[in-house]
Amino acid sequence: MAKHEGVKTVVVGGKKGTQQQYCGIVGGQSTDFSTIDTEIKTTHLKNHSLAPPDLRVNGVQGITWRLGFGITNPTEPEEWQDHPADVNLPVSGNLVNNPLAIWEEVVRRVFA
Repeated sequence: MAKHEGVKTVVVGGKKGTQQQYCGIVGGQSTDFSTIDTEIKTTHLKNHSLAPPDLRVNGVQGITWRLGFGITNPTEPEEWQDHPADVNLPVSGNLVNNPLAIWEEVVRRVFA
């Protein structure tokens, strides 16, 4: 929507002085390891030879397939392309854990 329709994008947080990028899954299908692993265990297939081993790290593994090709560069997936945010909203003490304050700040910067 940002590239095709001109929708404004806002990134909250990030390194000060560094252009932040927005991201998402464009035209693809995605899931994550824990969802697939839960389904495998629920169906009692964890001992199957094709079942993946347990993920033994404190992390998340996302899985995406059928990526959508880009709007400005249709020769490569959109996820590989540049996505600079229109507004980089640094996190401050009054914004931390305060979604309403974040939204009010976005409204002030983008819509006022």
